[in-house]
Amino acid sequence: MSTPRCPLRPDDPCSLCQPGANGPQDCGLVYLVMDDPELREVYAAQLKQRRAARQQSSIRH
Repeated sequence: MSTPRCPLRPDDPCSLCQPGANGPQDCGLVYLVMDDPELREVYAAQLKQRRAARQQSSIRH
């Protein structure tokens, strides 16, 4: 069984940092970020930057 990844910290496994959460699917913090348009926009921009950095890194190697 694989460990779920934290959508807010893609390089980390879900650490169940929110009491009562069984994973990202019922994490209150993930819900708050994804439900707030401004936070989701910031999250999307950071995710885009991470993907671009990984792509650049893989091109160089």
